[in-house]
Amino acid sequence: MADLSTMLANKRVLAVDDLVESRSAMKKMLTILGADKVDVAMDGDEATEYILNNDYDLIISDYNLGRGRDGQQILEEARFTHQIKATCTFVMLTGENAMDMVMGAIEYEPDDYITKPFTIDVMRQRLTRILAIKEMLRPINEAMDKQDKKTILALCDQLILAQPRLKRRVERIQGRTLLKLKKFEDALALYESILEDREINWALLGKATCLFKLEKYPQAEKVLARTLREHPKYVQCYDLLSKIHLKNKDLKSAQNTLISATNVSPKQVLRQMELGRLAYANKDFAVAESAFKMSVKLARHSCYRSVKNYLFFAKSLQHKITPSNNRDSRAGSTEAFKAVEEAKTLYKENTDYIFEATIIESTTYTNLGKEADAKAIATKAEELLTHVNEPTGAMQLSMVNVFLETNQHAKAQDMLADLGRRKDLSRAETRELTRTRNEISEQVVREYTTEINDKAIAFFERGQLQQAIDLFDQATAYKEAGYTVMVNAIQAKVTFMDQREPTRTMLQEVDELFVRMGDLPAHDERYDRWIQLKKTQTRLKRAI
Repeated sequence: MADLSTMLANKRVLAVDDLVESRSAMKKMLTILGADKVDVAMDGDEATEYILNNDYDLIISDYNLGRGRDGQQILEEARFTHQIKATCTFVMLTGENAMDMVMGAIEYEPDDYITKPFTIDVMRQRLTRILAIKEMLRPINEAMDKQDKKTILALCDQLILAQPRLKRRVERIQGRTLLKLKKFEDALALYESILEDREINWALLGKATCLFKLEKYPQAEKVLARTLREHPKYVQCYDLLSKIHLKNKDLKSAQNTLISATNVSPKQVLRQMELGRLAYANKDFAVAESAFKMSVKLARHSCYRSVKNYLFFAKSLQHKITPSNNRDSRAGSTEAFKAVEEAKTLYKENTDYIFEATIIESTTYTNLGKEADAKAIATKAEELLTHVNEPTGAMQLSMVNVFLETNQHAKAQDMLADLGRRKDLSRAETRELTRTRNEISEQVVREYTTEINDKAIAFFERGQLQQAIDLFDQATAYKEAGYTVMVNAIQAKVTFMDQREPTRTMLQEVDELFVRMGDLPAHDERYDRWIQLKKTQTRLKRAI
């Protein structure tokens, strides 16, 4: 085996630590060990920039880097964007004793991890071992970088013969490659042969994965249960078990399984996002709130940052927001508005996202009992929707719900009519459309317009004619408004003009109401009043 100084010679190295003393010490240590090309970064953002612009052979990063990206997120993003090659060695340093930190680092599989504090001898020993292994694996890793899966498998067979002590490590690569090639039967045979010799947790997970892909869900679940009994902190098993529950349409069990996983390793952002989605679907809004809050926090500086995290977090908070103005409600509304504003800022160029955020903002005001604010924001959402190139059915349904929340039933009905003409609605959207239509049935609208009518009459009787007219305009905006409502609206407008002066606009509005009513039969109890109002309308027209 070559000594470490030889292995480090001409290698490009990146050391990442947020403490200037630690950076200096690490660079000095690496230089003593033989590295002659060492870059240092003081935080995750600087490290990510270095990785983007350089081809590193070795990256050593502290886990905890203060604000911004942590070491886990550097590794995660670099692998996600393919900015580091498979031939690059990534070593994680952590001074954290907490299991969630360690599990998170292990889960993203750095080549090695070292617990701080450590001596130069420990660093020499660990780097010598892992760099030697990486060098032996170089041909395979180079094939990985080229995504040449057939070559990977051929090289694996050769290396097992040449380096028997690396057999298990290479077999792990073989199994993953066969899975990527969708050769599930071959992968299953490989994992079973490994398990005949020795029970290894990753081989058990591999076997369960193959069974899952082959749709043998009971067998896969049995293997996972066995694995978790022996290795209760092997979080990837929980992920697969949750997928099995979903295949069985058992959303609650899927959610509970992911809760178990996040208890072991709470810092895996994709798992928190999936837990949030499941909990929201299960209407377990407290769990959804917690999961999406963690998703926002973890993804803020990572490649997995998503507007959906912010929006679903804000939506999940609605369950605790009420007009009562208690502590939970105040805290919930504050967090919801903050999430909405952050989403608007981060995605200000995307009208679709701004629209969705504005919808949630309006709903938050509605839940707080602030009707005027809710309606004002609803108007903004309505305007934004006109600037969306191709509004989806889901967007229109959201707008309908906000119209209903802000007592704009006429607008809600108009948009429902548009939705009814769409041919591209999903099954879920069609179900939601039917539900909403039922919610604002003709009877509901008539009850609503009658309620407005009663309020308007009260204003009319007090001589507050403008206020009465404003309410009657709301009621008659609905095509379901009854004859009584329209007659009352006509009377309010005619009386207003008779006491002041007629206007062409209001006369036109009265004419339109008469047209909507048509001819009343003589036996109708409103007939005499209707005739008298027509005469007054005619007189007012002559006065102009």
